[in-house]
Amino acid sequence: MSKSFHRYAILASTILACGAWGSAFAQDRPASENTAPDDVIVSARRVDERLQDVPISITVFNQQQLTSRNVVNAQDLATYTPSLSANANFGNENTTFALRGFAQDIGTAPSVGVYFADVVAPRGASNGLPAGDGVLPGSFFDLQNVQVLKGPQGTLFGRNTTGGAVLLVPQRPTYKLEGYVEGSYGNYDMRRVQGVLNIPLSDTFRVRMGVDRMTRDGYLNNISGVGPKDFNNVNYWAARLSIVA
Repeated sequence: MSKSFHRYAILASTILACGAWGSAFAQDRPASENTAPDDVIVSARRVDERLQDVPISITVFNQQQLTSRNVVNAQDLATYTPSLSANANFGNENTTFALRGFAQDIGTAPSVGVYFADVVAPRGASNGLPAGDGVLPGSFFDLQNVQVLKGPQGTLFGRNTTGGAVLLVPQRPTYKLEGYVEGSYGNYDMRRVQGVLNIPLSDTFRVRMGVDRMTRDGYLNNISGVGPKDFNNVNYWAARLSIVA
């Protein structure tokens, strides 16, 4: 993997961390008195409400479901979501989603919007090729849930959501002093370490910090002798900071 992509991954993670910070302020709303502990809470209509009350075709995965399915990138998400497909020909950081056949054509903007902490992902490219609106590296850890909204969402999410929208909602700081460290090892020398620490400094000020590090050798070998020896390798750092005050 080139050094330029490594720098891009770090920069993208920084942007995502800022988005998570802003979202923590915006979404710290108390649950309704009529909400049961087992209810699935979604924000598909820009408000927190129970999944069964939302009149939208939607697929939701919480963090436990994402972990059990080993969802670490956009292509993994598409594998387990009906009607969702992912085009990662330009790399995992430039994945383009398609929902119900609404795909991005050459020279057009993406038809499926991707939002992390209510912040829209970078859109498209100036060269006219389908090259963006994807999920950036390190997005699939310490999430509250992932929501895939199917069908036009322009009323609440603006342009370029004619096919639908993918919402990644990070976990907000809680009132408990808690955290975890998790390590993984897999084929092609895959190594991944995640760590999260939640600190409630007071009743009105809470902080949550998380780090995700993953490396994996590429499985496409370059035998030409020109350029990298392999492709589709993974090498990124991701950091996130959320504050509720």
